[in-house]
Amino acid sequence: MIFIFLFLLTGALFINFVQKYILRIKDPDIKELWLELDEQGWYRELKADPEVEDFLEVSKFDGLLKDPYYVRKIIDNEGHRTGFINYVKQKTAE
Repeated sequence: MIFIFLFLLTGALFINFVQKYILRIKDPDIKELWLELDEQGWYRELKADPEVEDFLEVSKFDGLLKDPYYVRKIIDNEGHRTGFINYVKQKTAE
């Protein structure tokens, strides 16, 4: 059992090495994603409400907007975006 775990761990480390140093795939930069998010029209409309704007600023450092992969999903995918908007409206209505 330990052999299987060590084998999987070694494989994951090898894949990470190939992605990072050979293919030069970099991790997404959260600040660049936040700038891209600020350019979105739906996000600007959402931030128009001061209460929502405060919630979004807190979310950047302690919530959903802290995760660069999630931010990329809400920028690119309509379904994730709708779910995020509903979540923000629900949380600020409480």
